[in-house]
Amino acid sequence: MSTATRRPGVLVALLALLSLVGYALRSNITIAQEYMAPDLGLTMADMGSISAWGFQLAYALFQLPTGFLGDRFGARAVLGLAVVGWALASFASGLAGTAGSAFLTLFAARVLLGVSQAATYPVGAMAIAQAVPANRQTTANSIFIATSLLGSALAPLTLAPLMAQTGWRSVFMVSGVVGLVAAVIWFLLAPPHRPGPHAMRPLREEILVGLRLLRNRDLVLLSTSYLLHSAVFFVFIFWFFRYLTDGRGFDLLASGLWGSVPPFVAFLLAPLGGIAADRLARRLAPGRARRRVAMVCLIAAATLVVVGANLPNPFLAIGALSLSVAFINGAEGSFWATATAIGHTNPGAAGGVLNLMGNLGGVISIWAVPRMRDPLGWTGLLGVWAAVSVVAALLWLLVRVDRSAPAPGTPDGTGEARLAA
Repeated sequence: MSTATRRPGVLVALLALLSLVGYALRSNITIAQEYMAPDLGLTMADMGSISAWGFQLAYALFQLPTGFLGDRFGARAVLGLAVVGWALASFASGLAGTAGSAFLTLFAARVLLGVSQAATYPVGAMAIAQAVPANRQTTANSIFIATSLLGSALAPLTLAPLMAQTGWRSVFMVSGVVGLVAAVIWFLLAPPHRPGPHAMRPLREEILVGLRLLRNRDLVLLSTSYLLHSAVFFVFIFWFFRYLTDGRGFDLLASGLWGSVPPFVAFLLAPLGGIAADRLARRLAPGRARRRVAMVCLIAAATLVVVGANLPNPFLAIGALSLSVAFINGAEGSFWATATAIGHTNPGAAGGVLNLMGNLGGVISIWAVPRMRDPLGWTGLLGVWAAVSVVAALLWLLVRVDRSAPAPGTPDGTGEARLAA
C-alpha cells in the first residue's frame, strides 16, 4: 500500500503542491507579457485574445471531460499527464517567435495549458473524496484550493526579478522545469489507481452517468451558487490592482505591493473555513455543517466588501477587502466537498460541473466590471458584487444537503456511509 494511501495527509500535500505550481504557471504570461508583447510585435489586444480565448475558454470547456477521465483512469495518471502538459505549454511559450507565427504558437500553447490545467481541481477533489475520511474532506479541499492563492501571490515576486535579469523567455523555461519536477514528484508519491465497481461499466454507459450530473437538481443549484461566488472572487483577482490605482490613488509600485496582500491573507485564513465545517460536523451532519459554514463565509465576505469600499482610509480598506477575499475562499472547501459527495461514484465529473460554472462566473465578472465602473463608481460596483455574494449564500438553502452524502463504501471516518439528515 502506498504512503499516500495510508496517510491521506501526504496526498493532500501533493495536491497542494500541484495547486501552487499550477497557478504560478498559469500566471507566468501576465508577468512576461510586458517584455514579450513588444519583442514579438504583439499588441495587448493580441495578448488578451490569447489569454481569454486560448486559455480561459479551453480551461472552462474541459472541466467536465477531464473530471470524467479522472473518474475513469484515476488521479495518478490523469494529473501526472496534466502536469507534463503544463510544462510542455510553458516550454512552447518560451520558444514563441523563434519559428513560425508568434501569435499562433502562444495561442496553441495556452490552449494546451487550459486543457491540461482543467484537470487540476475536479480530479484533485475526486482524489480527496476517495482517499480522505469524510470528517476531514472539507479541510483537505480548503488547503488544496488555498495553495493556489499562494502560487498566485508568489509568481510575480519570483518570476518578475528573473525576467528583469535574464529576459522573458527564461520565465517560461524555468516554469517548464518546475512543472516537470512537480510531475516527477507526483508520479513517484501519488497513490495508484484502484478502480471501483463503476469503472467496469461500458464506456458509453459511464459517459451517460457522468452527463446525468448536468441534470442533477442539487448539483445545478450548488454550481449556480458557485458561479456567483466565483464571480465575486474574480473581481478581486483581475481588478483589485486597478481598484488600487483608479479608486484609491496608489501608484503602480505601491499597487503591486499592496495587491499581493489579499491572496496572502486568503492563503493563511481560508483553510479555517474547512476546519470549522469539519468540526461542526461532529455535532451536525456533514452536509448541514458545510452549508452553514459556506453561508456564513459568503455573508461575511459581502459585509466586509461593503465596509471596505466605504472606509476612507485606504489601508484599512485593503485590510477589510483582504479579509473579504479570505472569507470568500473559506467557502471553497464546503463547495467542493459537497459537490463530490453529490457525485457519488462520479466525483470527478461532479467537480467538473462545479468548476465549469465557477469559471463562467469569472468570465461574467471580468467582462462586467469595466462596464459597471463608470456608471456606478468603485463603491457602487463593489456594493453590487456584495449583493451577489449574499445571493450565492441564499442558494445554499435550496440544496438538499441530506442527499449529498458519500455513497456506500466511501470512507467517512467510520467505515460506514453517513447521511446528512
